[in-house]
Amino acid sequence: MAETPTPAIEKKRLQKLYSYDVLDTSPEKEFDDLTKLAAEICEAPIARVNLIDKDRQWSKSIFGIDESSREVPRDITVCQYTILKEQTLEIPNLAKDPRFKNFDYVQHEPHLRYYLGAPLLSPDGYAVGALCVLDYKERKMSDKQRGQLQILANEVVARLELRKQNEELKRLNDHKLKLMKMLSHDMRSPLNGIIGVGSLLSEIIEGDEEQEMLSLMEQSAIQLNQMIDEILSFSLIESEGFTLNRSEVNPVQMTDSMKRLYVPVSRSKGVDLKMEVESDRNVYIDKEKFEQVYGNLLSNAIKFTKPGGEVSSKISIDGNRLLLRVEDSGVGMDDVTVTQLFSNGESSHEVGTSGEKSTGLGLAIVKYFVDLHNGSIDVTSSKGEGTRFTISIPINEDE
Repeated sequence: MAETPTPAIEKKRLQKLYSYDVLDTSPEKEFDDLTKLAAEICEAPIARVNLIDKDRQWSKSIFGIDESSREVPRDITVCQYTILKEQTLEIPNLAKDPRFKNFDYVQHEPHLRYYLGAPLLSPDGYAVGALCVLDYKERKMSDKQRGQLQILANEVVARLELRKQNEELKRLNDHKLKLMKMLSHDMRSPLNGIIGVGSLLSEIIEGDEEQEMLSLMEQSAIQLNQMIDEILSFSLIESEGFTLNRSEVNPVQMTDSMKRLYVPVSRSKGVDLKMEVESDRNVYIDKEKFEQVYGNLLSNAIKFTKPGGEVSSKISIDGNRLLLRVEDSGVGMDDVTVTQLFSNGESSHEVGTSGEKSTGLGLAIVKYFVDLHNGSIDVTSSKGEGTRFTISIPINEDE
């Protein structure tokens, strides 16, 4: 008859075991290393990390014995007794113990004899299983070896706790990302509607005052849209990263779409924006991510250029690389600031020359997306004389 804890304790013990969400999972090196170490310390041929379920024993890690024994009925295990204790259980000879002498693995192959098990005690005191070592001959461990096995058992539990915490953090992170994507989508739709209506109205309204109001509305919507993109992108970068989705992109068409977004912004600030494309040859890049790089650089350039200043961009192709240059006549940066520009992921300025606000995440996203393309960034700047960013990325699929 299989031994079990009292019904109340068994219920809580199983709840604790299931909270680890580890049953029937694949082998993991961190547990296998501890199992192997237990065998070496105890000089035993077999070691296991056994978890005791309601009706079965399932092994998270096995060393030195056939994998077919990974799952066995609970009532033919020795570990069912170990979980009743708060210290190690030692059976010098299984064949001489009436509880185990008739078990198949004692009477027949592999003719197991010795057992030493240390309970896997959760922080709140519930034994979810055991770390055990076995041998084919009768023997007895030293006090030191028994103590070391319990230390390793505690380490197994620490790994289970850490694994659980990591899974909980992952679930929370997934929930956060899902929420942010949903909010981003729900916020972008009305903003894009505002931008679109503003463009239509600007074509039919002639008054200077009305045009200025429309331009301000359109500029605010574009800036808010970019801030939403930056926050979402940075959250994704921190949480799960990105992969490239390359496709054929036409630089002229891409520049035209950027003009529609940023010409109104520059015009409302009184900054002259010139955008040039040297080649209409299609390139193989991730269009969405490159446009975010392009947009961030244009937005920064406009933001840190005073009214009456100039911002220019130029796209060209040099061999198998796409070059994007964005240059401004703005406030510029000293050498120290340029050197540290990407070290903390933020621009040295948080407010533009006309008080424009930003998330401070733009350059971190630029750096990440350029690196993702296996590209490079070159920055030259002088205090009070403007800044030039040059982006270079491969444009062939095999690069």
